[in-house]
Amino acid sequence: MKRFWVAAAALAIQLAMAAPAFPVVIESGDFVAHVRALEQLTFTANSNLYVAPSAANRSAFYTLACTLRAGNISAADVQAGALDYDLVQFTDTASGQTYQGLRERLVGGSPTRGWGSYFINLSAGPDALIEAPHPRFDMYTPEIGATVFTLSGASGFLMAGAHRNANGTGTADVAHLTDSIFQEVHKAWVGLGVQTIAWQIHGYNGSNYPSFPAGTDAVLSAGDGGVSDEIIRLDGAFADWGLLCFAYNTLSISDPLNITVNETYPGTTFSSLGATTNVQGIYSRSLGGSFVHIEMEQSIRFDASNRYSAAQLIGGVIPEPGTAVLLTIGMGILLARRRPKRTAHPA
Repeated sequence: MKRFWVAAAALAIQLAMAAPAFPVVIESGDFVAHVRALEQLTFTANSNLYVAPSAANRSAFYTLACTLRAGNISAADVQAGALDYDLVQFTDTASGQTYQGLRERLVGGSPTRGWGSYFINLSAGPDALIEAPHPRFDMYTPEIGATVFTLSGASGFLMAGAHRNANGTGTADVAHLTDSIFQEVHKAWVGLGVQTIAWQIHGYNGSNYPSFPAGTDAVLSAGDGGVSDEIIRLDGAFADWGLLCFAYNTLSISDPLNITVNETYPGTTFSSLGATTNVQGIYSRSLGGSFVHIEMEQSIRFDASNRYSAAQLIGGVIPEPGTAVLLTIGMGILLARRRPKRTAHPA
């Protein structure tokens, strides 16, 4: 195994040295709109266009992601070119913030492999990754994630490049595949000490979950059966907005933490959205890090105003308490105040 990785690393270096140098692409615009446009380029379900990356591809992309995280732009540009990716310097005109991005080079106006798009904020405040692993399938989640990224000042944004069923059921589901480029960027950008927390954005249709309390708007999970500080803060923010939010856990129904997030409901009620097999979560936890899995119902995602408000709420709780200015949405959000769980959607 050691020889394999040595050989893979050597191949990555050789490819980088052999690759022609491409100038860094300089662009500006509304970042959220840019992500919407990139999602439209992702491969659709059953398109059979997704190309599973080889072990050498994954190793080279991990090296590239580490190089970019270290801020070595010139080296990252060469390494990106070897993988048919552009290194993009994108300035968001809404926030004035500049991001460095890895974007698959287009051929005839389309990507060729569906490996995804990745942006890093080298002047970031909070150590946080915002991840959208299911474009097209979990509708509007890339847009919500991009908005969270810009509002929170997080360090990275990851979006997969294909519908989770691009070549058939689960064939491009990067949240459950260990051999994806998305996973390699996650590993590189959370850091060896897992100092960076990943906040992963998902969506569901409540009609498919009749066992949930009526009107459930969101389900949160740390993936390991526990209730983390991040889950408690986000659950409280959603509750203060008037949403019915719960959190998967395996604690006793009478455990104070379960009562905090679920009141009278057992945490196992929400096991179907518990993210227990999510590979990004498994990786982060294996190194002692945290992971936040956020499932939002169509009541949030299918309304533009609700999408933006939810993104503001998430962005407002990503920094540790007391270290960032809270974001507000014009309704007087006080994150320290909890309202009782509700049984219906807000008007």
